[in-house]
Amino acid sequence: MHRWVAQKVIVNKKPLETLFEAMYHSKRSFDDFARGPVAQKYVRHRFCKQGKTREVLSPDDKLRAYHEFLRLFLLDFLPQNEEVVFSYRKGVSAYDAVSRHAQSKFFFVCDIADFFPSLKRHRIRQTILSGKDSSPVADLDQWLERILDLVSVDDCLPMGFSTSPTISNAALLPFDNAVQWYCASRGLIYTRYSDDMVVSAKEFASLDGIEETLGAFFVEYMDGDLALHPGKSKLLRTGSKIRLLGMVLLPNGTISVDASIKSEIEVLIHFYIKDRAKFADRADGDAQKVEARLAGLLNYANTVDQSYLQKLRKKFGAAVVDLFLHRSFG
Repeated sequence: MHRWVAQKVIVNKKPLETLFEAMYHSKRSFDDFARGPVAQKYVRHRFCKQGKTREVLSPDDKLRAYHEFLRLFLLDFLPQNEEVVFSYRKGVSAYDAVSRHAQSKFFFVCDIADFFPSLKRHRIRQTILSGKDSSPVADLDQWLERILDLVSVDDCLPMGFSTSPTISNAALLPFDNAVQWYCASRGLIYTRYSDDMVVSAKEFASLDGIEETLGAFFVEYMDGDLALHPGKSKLLRTGSKIRLLGMVLLPNGTISVDASIKSEIEVLIHFYIKDRAKFADRADGDAQKVEARLAGLLNYANTVDQSYLQKLRKKFGAAVVDLFLHRSFG
């Protein structure tokens, strides 16, 4: 059963400008934060993948600083359902979302269509106001529209802003609560990692109608602004490897790294040991980028399946594996 947790109400609030000055000590201009043009502070990048164009925004140094301020003093206080949401949170990862389903036998896997762009300005406004009592900002109402100007673009949540993930987690709180309650009442397990959702059960019949129910909940609790990605939902069952959030859930309930990631890790380590030129060629000659990629993959694998790291140590030697595990690569 879902536990409804009351938010902590902050009494000793401060004006937004006071908090801004306390953080930046006049090294940043509050006047620019409050009134400067926003459109000049980011660059649009468009990427095409599988025939679909995706836009990612890169904020400049000023806007990045303003976002950091808003995250620390406002957005990190937004309520979200931490029992079922595992994306963009310190101390948890996709592994935690998958591990909740380790003892299940049947899985409904789906994702949300056009997730960030579907979260419109009115939804972002409601979400920010939901954290009003728990935020240290005393004059939030006065600055709300300006804050919306800083965190939304073209009246929706942009990809690329550091503020967007936290807002997206909180924006779906009514939906997450409703799905969690529905699943708990039927012996189902629900987790969400950004736009990816998994509902699992020990009995196949328990998942009957789950896709229609999630669609109805989007209409009821999100005013139909969000919808499942058409044609991408899957019903899976144990007996073979179950791929969830880039991981593999084995029939015995253990979680391992997907074979494609293992293959990339092993190829990179092989080239690092045997042929540094080919190693660097994996990123057009930029060895530092490849080092950073390998370090990230190994740390991810270490989080998911430490037994796989032991196999790598035996195959390639502990020195090279631990080098990339414990060093920071720029």
